[in-house]
Amino acid sequence: MKAQSLLSQILLEKEREDRNFTGLEFNVRDKGVVMNYKYDDDVTAVDVHRPRYDKDPEVLHLDTFEELKPLLYEKNVPFKERRDDFM
Repeated sequence: MKAQSLLSQILLEKEREDRNFTGLEFNVRDKGVVMNYKYDDDVTAVDVHRPRYDKDPEVLHLDTFEELKPLLYEKNVPFKERRDDFM
């Protein structure tokens, strides 16, 4: 199950102490979903000799996204779902 695997990765990211994970943002498009990890912009905790590297966005199928949503609610992972229309 792809959604369960993604949930495991998200929970690991949430537990990290070197970054302050604040939630997820899902950008829903016609043929898929782009999942972005969001972090607190606390620049005082960043080592000036190592650039900050956030986790890369992931592209999901709509079915996987629909399977993942209830799991995120169950684990109290904050997220936003965006369905912006672009011209």
